[in-house]
Amino acid sequence: MVKVRFDLDIPNPSRRAALKALTALLAWSGMQRLAAEPATIRINIPGPMLMPFFPVELIPKLGIDAQLGAHLGVRYHPTGVLALEDMLAGNADFAGVGFPVLPKFVEKGRPVVAIARLSSGAPPYAIIVRADLAESIRSIEDLRGRTLGVPVGSATTKTYLQLVAELWVSAHGVNAEQVRWAPITQTYEGVYGAMAGETVDAVFCEEPYSASLVRAGLGKVLASLSDPRNPVHLAGQQHLRAVIVTTPERIEAHPQRVEAMVRMLRRALQWTSKATPADIVARLGIDDAGQRTDIVDALTRLPTQYNHDGTFDATEIEATREFMHAVGIKLPAGKDVRDLIDDRWIRLD
Repeated sequence: MVKVRFDLDIPNPSRRAALKALTALLAWSGMQRLAAEPATIRINIPGPMLMPFFPVELIPKLGIDAQLGAHLGVRYHPTGVLALEDMLAGNADFAGVGFPVLPKFVEKGRPVVAIARLSSGAPPYAIIVRADLAESIRSIEDLRGRTLGVPVGSATTKTYLQLVAELWVSAHGVNAEQVRWAPITQTYEGVYGAMAGETVDAVFCEEPYSASLVRAGLGKVLASLSDPRNPVHLAGQQHLRAVIVTTPERIEAHPQRVEAMVRMLRRALQWTSKATPADIVARLGIDDAGQRTDIVDALTRLPTQYNHDGTFDATEIEATREFMHAVGIKLPAGKDVRDLIDDRWIRLD
């Protein structure tokens, strides 16, 4: 092995020049290596396998992140609120969450903004009653005094699903205080365990979990918001639901990450809008045949589930104002729903 010795004590101009050149070479080499490595972008979402967030899960499975010279790291959390709180703790760049929870974070001095939306169309939510209680719980009014499982947030922030559930039962004349709310995780294991363990009388959950519970013989559909026969329409029913959020501070510090995240998401949404439900499920790589069938059926029944390009629709923004008023969400003085949205990148071609 050849040893190279630099005598820094000798004021030799040629040696100083050689050392300077070597230092520059090593620095250049390091920068080239870093440039060649894909940038890691981290996102928190509830799940896994939660239908509103399938486009996010599809990004690495379709290789979209690699095509754009990035690596998307997806981390799962029991609820969207917990996913957002973990992002604010510095453990991720972005989070997937229900839009109506954002004002609570702003109120607590933790500013967040939505940069793209995922969902559209009818909310895919249902109340599933335990099969052995189906004869005694025949309507939402029968939930008075019963235990309803729903994903809950933190001590200070309700989850989006909890807000929707409370609004829905109140539309049937049932006050939220008349229902016993039991916390469950926003995963199939969470809703399955609550029903199989009989710790709840019913659950409020999303497609395809509701269909899977029925298929497993654990429950029956009490009511579904996506069913056109549903007689009750929530205030602001077409409100903004699943969105990707970050902080203004991160946008200011790393605008290139926002651009990359938006570009990846738009490609995933465009692919999803053209793919068949079977294609989507195949790409997700779901092992359980029953779950694959449930998801294909749900996506077939809800063909407009995803926004095709991630942009924010004025009609849905207005519906969000109506929904937030109905559930008692207030923005700080002088603030509007539009202030919770930064869609500069999603509007770019």
